[in-house]
Amino acid sequence: MRHRILSTPIRSSMSLVAIRDRSRVVGQLAGLDNLQGTRLVTAISELARNAVQYGGGGMLTFLVGDATDALDTQCVIAQISDKGPGIANLKQYLVDSNQTATTGMGIVGSRRLVDGFFIESSVTTGTTVTLEMYLPRGTPRLASKDIDSLADQLTRRKAQTPVEELEQQNREMLLTLEQLRRNKTELEQADIRKNEFLAMLAHELRNPLSAISLSLEVARRVADPAHTFEVIGRQTAQLSRMVNDLLDVSRLTQGKVSLQTEVVHIDTVLRGAIEMTTAEVERRGHNVVLKSPENPIAVRVDTARLQQVFSNILHNAARYTAQPDTITVEVIERDTDVAISIRDHGAGIEVAMLPRVFDLFAQGARGLGRPEAGLGIGLTVVQRLVEDHGGKVTVESEGLGQGSRFEVTLPIALGAAPVSVRIPETSTMTYAHNVLIVDDNQDSAAALGIVLDVEGYPSLEAYDGATALEKALEFGARVGVIDIGLPDISGFDVARGLRERYGERPLTLIALSGYSTEDMRNEADRAGFDHYFAKPLPLEQLLTLLAELE
Repeated sequence: MRHRILSTPIRSSMSLVAIRDRSRVVGQLAGLDNLQGTRLVTAISELARNAVQYGGGGMLTFLVGDATDALDTQCVIAQISDKGPGIANLKQYLVDSNQTATTGMGIVGSRRLVDGFFIESSVTTGTTVTLEMYLPRGTPRLASKDIDSLADQLTRRKAQTPVEELEQQNREMLLTLEQLRRNKTELEQADIRKNEFLAMLAHELRNPLSAISLSLEVARRVADPAHTFEVIGRQTAQLSRMVNDLLDVSRLTQGKVSLQTEVVHIDTVLRGAIEMTTAEVERRGHNVVLKSPENPIAVRVDTARLQQVFSNILHNAARYTAQPDTITVEVIERDTDVAISIRDHGAGIEVAMLPRVFDLFAQGARGLGRPEAGLGIGLTVVQRLVEDHGGKVTVESEGLGQGSRFEVTLPIALGAAPVSVRIPETSTMTYAHNVLIVDDNQDSAAALGIVLDVEGYPSLEAYDGATALEKALEFGARVGVIDIGLPDISGFDVARGLRERYGERPLTLIALSGYSTEDMRNEADRAGFDHYFAKPLPLEQLLTLLAELE
């Protein structure tokens, strides 16, 4: 939804002073930072000048509302319209940046300055350009009352004189130059961190792969499968964790993570996170203590994502605490917020590193004695997810060897009843569902088939879509585990074909893919899949699902 806050006419070149002043104030009151505000003012000024030069004037309208191409993102919107002759070759003009120099219209340049740019032009009705500038990440959403207040302040504001406007432009220019210098320095540092990250990624991937290879050799030479399975399981989990972190940080930085929120008790989230890290905590000999208020505290969150936040912090606490110790998780109620403190007595953080600990690829000093330095992206994921929930995360440490304390603050869900957590009933019956496994990776398909056979589920393997469609009914499959990427047709096509062949007969379809984006999941829903698992296959979840099917 979009709310109009102000319209002002563009009559002549003299009105450009007022246009710039109004544009600047709108950006400031809405929450744009200095560089964003300067970019927006410059773009609006250029287009307003066009309206005067080519259309004899026009109208500038400011709005605040949701961005066109960014979900759940508010933006400042400026619409500049005129009744001029329009742009006959608009499409060609927009792709030919050289035309700016010959026409001086400034449209192409303005397009580069803003986050969203939309233009409509006709030789009969004139031209309308809509600009969008996203509010900075973490800025609270503006409610209707905030927008009304913003509009009221604008209508009562005294316009600047031309001299005051010139002075303001000089100040903006100096501020912008300083901001550009800072951005240049930050980009150079980010490039250095990126190169360090790529080197560390190669190192981190080699470690588990080396351990897996050597363990397989041990199994071949000395027949010690128990040790082999333990090592492979642990190292595969580490590989999966790194891949998941890489995918998460990519989606979060692009704003592609959609939260599925519900009201739950914060203790429920924390206990789930503690359970997720039990294996790592116990392996290192630690103990996790949860301290909570007597009265449960409700929060509105995406439970799975928030458990990911706390399990990440707990995993780090266990990982970087060398000797067996106690990790304390404490829940503290503060007015309308709840703070969750996680304290360890481990390696700690350098004081100079504290301001950058949540930066992407940022890590403390590394050396040959730190084989588990990580990728430097986990805490970035933590910060982004917490901010997406309307909260914040901070860290304290007195230095190396002094331990760390992370604190996550979230708004309390006032007046809302938490959802009840369903605990699956334990069934004493075994349902021998025939399972069709469709995967072109024959090793993966064979391994899954062996596990299912051991668990009492007869299985049939198909390595392409055509074979799956041909043999499914003959085999009597009740469940299909289908890889999306197949050599002949996609897993989506296999699902559609099976649904058509089965008609009303019972069939549960499970998608398996290396992609876990929202678009892929939506496509799987449309194709007829009942469940979607990202690789590597979460085997326990699959077995639980099979046990629940009747």
